[in-house]
Amino acid sequence: MKKGLFSIIITSGVILTVLFLSINPAQISYAAQEPDEGITVDSEYIIPDSCGFSTYYVVVATNNTGKDIAVEADFVAKDNDGNSLYKVNDQHEAVRDGQQFIIYGQFANSRIEGVSDYDYSFEVSPTDRCAYNSVKLDAERTDEALTVSATNYSDKDLQGVGVRTVFLKDGEAVAFDTVNIADEGITFHGGSSNSQEVGMFAGNYDDYLVTYTSVQ
Repeated sequence: MKKGLFSIIITSGVILTVLFLSINPAQISYAAQEPDEGITVDSEYIIPDSCGFSTYYVVVATNNTGKDIAVEADFVAKDNDGNSLYKVNDQHEAVRDGQQFIIYGQFANSRIEGVSDYDYSFEVSPTDRCAYNSVKLDAERTDEALTVSATNYSDKDLQGVGVRTVFLKDGEAVAFDTVNIADEGITFHGGSSNSQEVGMFAGNYDDYLVTYTSVQ
């Protein structure tokens, strides 16, 4: 099983599993956390959305391959007999060598009734499109959300800045949110600065973990 991707931690915290209320924690098992070909899985956990419609299976990993990579991940929810209930996909087009990243599967709860296990697999390939070094990202907490601001310090347009955020309360993950920072569609112009808000429905949290990626 290949595991990988990238990004940077702005604020760290202990990452613990939060289970959707209808799932018995004793019935949940997790994908193996063994590193493969330089990809290290640091943490993985389950977070329900605030509306109760979806469940996120979130993986935090580090790209230790020695090269920039593109990553595609398949996430599978399984029942007690090991049968597949539902499969979802996620990807990053460019992850810098040495960076930590978040990759996740979002499952509609209506599709995973009876879930007792989750599994995932990564496909990794080299890339020369990583624009991580061209971007600076800052985060500032407001009364209702977290404002993430990015600046493109290069003279080239980028395909936005993909931001992923885990929100924590007393060291426990309580919410997850993601946003893309750009100027027009997915285009983030050279020399431009822009911002977005994440976590408007995160509820009560006292810490957060932010990662980002950007592609030329």
